[in-house]
Formats: sequence, structure tokens, C-alpha cells
Amino acid sequence: MKIVIADCLFHVVIIFTLFISRLPLSSSTTEPIQPLLTRLDSKRSSPLVQESAAKALLRRLLPTHFHSFGFKIVSKDVCGGQGCFLIENYSGSSQKGPEITIRGTTAVEIASGLHWYIKYFCGAHVSWDKTGGVQLASVPKPGLLPRVKDGGVLVQRPVPLNYYQNVVTSSYSYVWWDWERWEKEIDWMALQGINLPLAFTGQEAIWQKVFMGFNITMEDLNDFFGGPAFLAWARMGNLHGWGGPLSKNWLNQQLVLQKKILSRILELGMTPVLPSFSGNVPAALKTIFPTANITRLGEWNTVDSDPRWCCTYLLNPSDPLFVEIGEAFIKMQIKEYGDVTDIYNCDTFNENSPPTNDPTYISSLGAAVYKAMSNGDKDAVWLMQV
Repeated sequence: MKIVIADCLFHVVIIFTLFISRLPLSSSTTEPIQPLLTRLDSKRSSPLVQESAAKALLRRLLPTHFHSFGFKIVSKDVCGGQGCFLIENYSGSSQKGPEITIRGTTAVEIASGLHWYIKYFCGAHVSWDKTGGVQLASVPKPGLLPRVKDGGVLVQRPVPLNYYQNVVTSSYSYVWWDWERWEKEIDWMALQGINLPLAFTGQEAIWQKVFMGFNITMEDLNDFFGGPAFLAWARMGNLHGWGGPLSKNWLNQQLVLQKKILSRILELGMTPVLPSFSGNVPAALKTIFPTANITRLGEWNTVDSDPRWCCTYLLNPSDPLFVEIGEAFIKMQIKEYGDVTDIYNCDTFNENSPPTNDPTYISSLGAAVYKAMSNGDKDAVWLMQV
């Protein structure tokens, strides 16, 4: 079984490490996950697509300096086998060439190199909208950009994967975002060097397609899905139906938005982390499959412990339906999005108590979760956020 464990604050630590570390990675550091990294590299967009995506980011961030920077994707061989960016003065003969060239192994590396340059050479600042936003007044006018030292600046990525987001942020913040806000967030991710973002938008539309294949109706799903502000807790099996139902138009709109998010993530050379199946099922599954081994969980923090919203249903990992449903979900995502990743998130019993504390049960659940993933994607890696 292949599992990557990521702490919910891990992305912050990694971002800071990216910009502080100067020590090259030894080959032994990444050797255990090298096959995974090679596969993920093979799924990335072409160098031309990534260079175009980096230039488009520059146009959104600093349109006045669109011609001041030249971008180029290079192989990892240039960086000792690791991800990196290189910032140099333009050395071409043309007077119309850029002032600064930034080379990187992906568009994310190029974007983080751009951020490095405007931060440390121009005194500019790029953060979230609520914590300062984009502050670029200190960037000199085109033609007056600061020169870098002879030989340029080389920054090697100290860790190959920079994870970002939290499984509940989709309800805390993102659920009301439109594409314009998402585009800004993805730009921020790239500038910070993030290359492994969680991509949870639109999964209810995927679940709708999957569960309807098991004869679950939309009426049944109205009782299963939480409303937009409560999606995370419905996904984790803490509650059901609260704040809903979700309209067909909303489901379709979220799926379209997810496809735009994934398209931009991929253009920038990132790897998305998609959701997978934890065993949380609609109540109607008990009626449709009366012999299925399904347990009703206890109360979470639902209003007045009302059964209309509390005490969700968990499919036992020993039931053949568990792997069948989980596999169908992975395959439906691949059908809708393409073969875009091998990394999937699944948090079991997030703020919920298992039906038993028997270690054998917990072990069998983990095995079933991963079997469902790997049946849908033979190279699947389970990322668990703790």
C-alpha cells in the first residue's frame, strides 16, 4: 500500500522551506518516491503549454512588464535532477529582448522564480487578498529592473511536492468562489511554489453520476448531500441533508468550475489531489441492497440530534459493494477529467467515531479504501491529511 501523510499545516512549512533552503537534495532523499514522481512528470502539460501559462500569469500579475521577463521550461538535468528555477540577466543580442530570464522545470517553478525576483530584488509582496493582496508599487518601470548577480540565482526545490489546502476549506471559503476568484488563487499557488493542491470542487456531481449507477435517485441524494456551506461535513459523514438540497443547476455549475480549475492547474504543471471513497453512503442504499452490511453511525453535532440530519450510514469495508462503489468513483473522475493524477485524498472518521475500536476493523477499512482506489487507478497513492 502506498500512502502519503500530510499535515493540514504542512503546506505552510513547505512553502517557507522552499524559499529558505539552498542545500541541494541528495539522490537518496527522493529515491523512495522516484517512480511516483516520474509518473506525475509524464502527466504534465507540454513545455509550450506551461510556458504559455506562465506568461499568462505574468500578464495578469504585471501586465506592464509582460515583455520584461522571458520564461523557459528546462529539464531536471539542469538542476541536478530536482525541480528548480534559475534567474538570469538577459544576455541576447536583441535590444527588444526581455530584461530578466527565468528558467524552471515547470511553470510553477518559473512562477515561483518570478515571485522570488519581485520580492527580493524589487521589494514587492504577493499574498492572499485578506492579508495584503498584491502590492507591486515598488517594482521599477520596464527598462529599469534590477540586475541579478553574475551567474544568476539558482534555487533548488528542497522537497519535490508542496501540498496545499484543507478538506474543510471547501466549505469555509471556496464554496462561494467563482472562476475569477479561483484564477486568482491558482496564480497565488503558483507564485508560492505549490504543485500539489487539493481539488475537491464539483465532487457531488461525480457522486450523483456514480450513485445513480447503483439505482440511487436524485430524491435520495437530496437527503444525502449537505448544502453548499456544509459540504465538507456531509462528505466526511458527520451529517446529511443539512442546508440542502443541491439543485441540478448548482451541481452542473460546480462540475464546470472544477474542470476549469483542473485545466489551469495542469497548464501550470501542478498535480491535483482528487477525492476518493471513505464508505459514506446514502440511506437509500440499505433499501436497494437489503443484504449490504451498512452501519448507522452515532450523533456528531447535529441540531437536536434530529435523525433527519444526524447519524449517517457507513458501508462496511468487508462488503463487496465498498470496493465496487469506490472503484466506480475513481473511474468516473478519470472519465470526466482525464488521467490527470495518481494521488487521492480520503480521510476516514474525521470527527466521527468508528463503529468499533477493534484494530482489525480499522485495518480492513484502510485496505478496502486503498483497494477501491487502486482498482480504479492501478498507480493510486493515498494521501491522508491528519
